[in-house]
Amino acid sequence: MRHFFVIIILLILSLGLKSQSYNSYFHQFELKMHYGITIPHHEHMGYIINSNIAIAELDYSIKTDGSKPWHHTWRFPEIGVGYLIGGLGNINVFGFSQSAFFFYGIPIIENDKLLFKYRMGTGIAYLSDKFDYRANYYNIAIGSHFNAHLQFSIICDYKPFEILLYFSGGLTFNHFSNGAVETPNLSLNQVTANLGVKYLFSDYTYSLPKIQSQYMYNSELELSAYYTSAVKENSTYENKKYFINSLTFDAASRVSMKRSLGGGINIILDPSIRPLMEDDYNNVSNLFRIGIHVMQELYLTDKLSMMMYLGTYALNSYKPEGKKILVYSKIGVKYTFEELFFLTINLKTHTSVTDYIELGVGIRLY
Repeated sequence: MRHFFVIIILLILSLGLKSQSYNSYFHQFELKMHYGITIPHHEHMGYIINSNIAIAELDYSIKTDGSKPWHHTWRFPEIGVGYLIGGLGNINVFGFSQSAFFFYGIPIIENDKLLFKYRMGTGIAYLSDKFDYRANYYNIAIGSHFNAHLQFSIICDYKPFEILLYFSGGLTFNHFSNGAVETPNLSLNQVTANLGVKYLFSDYTYSLPKIQSQYMYNSELELSAYYTSAVKENSTYENKKYFINSLTFDAASRVSMKRSLGGGINIILDPSIRPLMEDDYNNVSNLFRIGIHVMQELYLTDKLSMMMYLGTYALNSYKPEGKKILVYSKIGVKYTFEELFFLTINLKTHTSVTDYIELGVGIRLY
């Protein structure tokens, strides 16, 4: 199942890149070095982290040229792939990380000399060391080699010369989690400062597009439904995986060129809560959860979008630590093909605790 999880994520990310069609290409090559700290996701992890971290990053991206309406909506964003290798705060316990990820960069300020932007990225990370109750029992953070990697960066590029060579600097946040596919899963977070260089190449002289295209969109109500599946492990000692299945029904309306707002219902069959209820001496055996949520969909391209959900449960037999209200959130990406069907991958959390990573397929009903 772990290899299936990796293949599906890489497929979605590659679809996001292949979906683009450009009249003109501006190729960007970047090399940067990071230096920073690993932040423990939980307080009792602090004693394990004993050093700062150094990271090397290599990126390739395409700078959009204004040939599509969504280029103008997002101020001519950049879309690319990156590779990252570096430490995790304790070489003997965590080892080092390698990541392959997809990113989407949005300019805030852009002129002939200066580019100030932010980037969002996601991909697959391979961590060289994981928890082992015999050989590496200090690693209480991560129980698997393969993990999801989320990245957010604020970057400033400056061009001091007439050639298209930029000096780059910024701040980056990295998050590593296996989505509870393996335990333990307390996650690792990094905050780094970075410096590097970027070279922009094209078949003709680069210049900022000036003409703003009007982006037409349909503001009518849209109905969609999708099925997702996930794998979750509750405990290292139990060493048992549970398959979670759910159906989601959403209703949303396009409110701007960038986003839709709406709400929906999520019906979940979650066998992983049975042993948790038994541990709490709770005889309730209803394994269904029904969640209600508000949602936002950000349209990054014509086919690629980012999903964000915030909800609570209308039906839920298991409430950890006596909580009366349990809030959940989901963030993910959706790729739509044939204007009707879509693939999706979401990370679901309860406040700061990862619940699972779900993969799904759906249809736009209306």
